[in-house]
Formats: sequence, C-alpha cells, structure tokens
Amino acid sequence: MQRYAIRALSLAVMLAAGSHALAADLLQVYQEAKKYDATYAGAEAALRAGQEKANQARALWLPQVGLDGNYTHAKTESEGMTAAGTTASGSASGNTYGYTVQATQPIYRASSSVGSSQLQEQARLAEVSFASARQDLILRVAQAYFDVLYAQDSLEYVRAQKDAVSQQLAQAKKSFEVGVATITDTHEAQAKYDAIVASEIAALNDLAVKQNAFLQVTGVPGEGLSVLPGKMAAQPPEPADMNVWLKQAEQKSLAIDSQRGTLAIAEAEIDRYRLLRQPTLDLVAQYGETWNKNGLAVARGANNSSNTSIGVQLNIPIFTGGATSSKLRESIALRDKAQFDLEATRRSTAQNTKQAYLGVESGAAQIKALEQALVSAQSSLDSTKLGKEVGVRTTLDLLNAQQQYYSTKRDLAQARYNYLLNQLRLSAAVGNLSERDVESINNKLAR
Repeated sequence: MQRYAIRALSLAVMLAAGSHALAADLLQVYQEAKKYDATYAGAEAALRAGQEKANQARALWLPQVGLDGNYTHAKTESEGMTAAGTTASGSASGNTYGYTVQATQPIYRASSSVGSSQLQEQARLAEVSFASARQDLILRVAQAYFDVLYAQDSLEYVRAQKDAVSQQLAQAKKSFEVGVATITDTHEAQAKYDAIVASEIAALNDLAVKQNAFLQVTGVPGEGLSVLPGKMAAQPPEPADMNVWLKQAEQKSLAIDSQRGTLAIAEAEIDRYRLLRQPTLDLVAQYGETWNKNGLAVARGANNSSNTSIGVQLNIPIFTGGATSSKLRESIALRDKAQFDLEATRRSTAQNTKQAYLGVESGAAQIKALEQALVSAQSSLDSTKLGKEVGVRTTLDLLNAQQQYYSTKRDLAQARYNYLLNQLRLSAAVGNLSERDVESINNKLAR
C-alpha cells in the first residue's frame, strides 16, 4: 500500500513538473517570470497609467478649446390691436442654428499650481511603485526557486536514508534468523524504516506543492533546475555594521520613498483646498455665428449674424455650500494618516533591514558551523558502523547516527538557501535589489 502511495505521488510530481521540462537557472527563470507573472504585468500597466500624470500636469496650464453647436425650430404667434382699433394676429415659424468656438487660457489659478505638483509627484511614485514590484518579483522568484531545490534535497536525503535503513533492516532480519541478534534489532530497524517511508510520502507531496507554486509564479516547470554546488562561500554583510545599512534603508528604501511621496501629495491637497477660495483669472476668446431661416429671418428669407469677443474672466468663489471647508478638514485628516503611515513604514523597514542583516550574518556563521557538523556526523557514522561490526554498538546506534547525518545535510541545505534569500532581502531593504543581484547568485549555481 505504501509503495502505491509513493508511486502515485512520484507520478504527480512528474506531471506537475511537465513532460517537456527544460533545465533552467535562476536568471533564466526570472526573465521568464517577467513575461508570465500577472502581478508584474499589472505593475507595468500601472506604470504606464502613472506616467500619464505628467501629461495631465502640463495640461492644467494649456488652453482649453471647445465647440458648441445648436439647432432650434421655433414658432411664434401674436395678437394685438391696430391703430384703427381692430384686432390683428399673426404667426411665424422657422429654424435657428449656429455654433460658437471658445478658447480659455488660464492666467492665474493658485490651486492648479498645487494640482500640477501633485500630478508630477504621482508620476514619480508610479516609477517607485514599479521598481518595488520588480524587487518583489525577484524575491518571489528566488523564494519559489529555492523552495523547489530544498524540497528536492529533502526528498533525496530521505530516500538515501531509506536505502541505508533498508539495508540495516535486511541485515537485522538475517542476523536474527541465524541467531546472532535479538528480535529487538529487527523491530527497531522496522520502526525506523516505516517512519522514513512516511517521511518520503510527505517529502514527495511537499515537492509537488513547491513545484506547482513555482510554476504559478514563473510559468516554468520546476524540474531540472540548476542547483548549488557542494561548496559555497558564505560571507557576512559588507560593510559589517548594521547602522550603516539602517541609514541606507532610511535614505533609499523604496517603501519609505513611496510613503514620503504619499505624504507630500496629502500635504499639497490641504494647500489645494485652501487655495480654492482664491479668485481665478482666465483669458477667454470666443467666436460664433447664428443663422435664422424662414419666418424668423428678416423678409422671410435667411440671414446670419456673427460675433467675436476676447477678454478676461474673473471668478471669485463666495459660498460652495460648505463642500470646500469639509474637503479641507478631510485632507487634513488624511495628511495626519499619511504621517503615521510613514512612521510605521520607517519602523517596518528598519525591522526588515535588521532581520535581513542578521540573517546574512548568522547565516554565514551557521553554514560554516553546519559544514563542520556534517564532517563530524560523517565521522560519527563511520565509527558507529565500525563499532557495530565489532559488536560495541547496536543497530539503534547506527540508525541514530544515520539519521543525524542526513538531518545535518538537510539543515545545511536550508541554511544555504536562507543565506542567499537574506542577501536579496537585505538589498531590497535598502532599495538596491536589481537584476545584478540575480546574476550574482546565478553565477554560484552549478550548471
């Protein structure tokens, strides 16, 4: 039954990876994700929309030209007394149509100056938001990539341990049959074997899940990915001073930059509503023509008239029903919210920077420690095998030594992936994460 479950899960992993999977490295996968990921595509669309804000800012000071046209059919009836004292009546009907072209050039609009600066800042924030989306994609791709590699490693170690325990189980059964060992050794080996089979099923399931998540982010099957070599240099952050990184994060973090821009727009909104109370002055030019036909025209024929005007138009707001005052109070409250959001973002960025810095620093030390622990675990396993052969160690001792060895290998693999991810997170925290970082890690992968 267990064999059937393992085979079914193995088949699921193969199907999730795809029957035509090609080997790919981290950089290739990232390039594919840029074309596939819907979140990143949405960020590109948002960037194009945001860039239009700059055009809208310029449009606030450019002339506005409009064309109005009209057509009317009218009928009039009249009745009155003549000089002779008789009653006279009459009627007339006809068509009236015309057009008017009007151009307005703003001369003084204080609120438009503020609105223009807001739109320019929104255009800049679109660039910041897209840069943040690019960093987020790098982190998501790297996380998914290393999740697949770690799941593969875990399955490999479980299967290697399963093979080793299987050999011990067969040997324990044989030794019991010939009377040189007790049934206890067999039971201990069988218990270990059954537990490892369960672990293998869990590892297969986890690999299928991670490969599917990888496919959802990148559009690339999670099979045949380039892996890390057996040895990898791990160094602490450079410079090795957390305060330097915190200062860089305060100055260059995209999250903080975005929130600063949001605060600037909120502050400008207060000024805009205050300035809406000031007069506006526009230059207005107008030209129009009107035609009257049939009974509405002179001598019941057709006639037309035209008019041309140019001048300035002054508008003085007096009362808007309280809407402007309400909007002003609302903008003040939103400014206060933006200030608190900025402070929260500063704190969150500082925490993320510290966490990533310590992750790289402790990760480098942990990798070195686990590499030495792996050497020790290998020595312990070798000596335990020898001790069992000469009768000073039990089967359980050997099984525990094997478990410790593979557990250390798994811990070392996870430490290496976490170290690389924390390097990327640290670069993102200070606003420096780019494709160069992907290339740097990609160069460490074994082809």
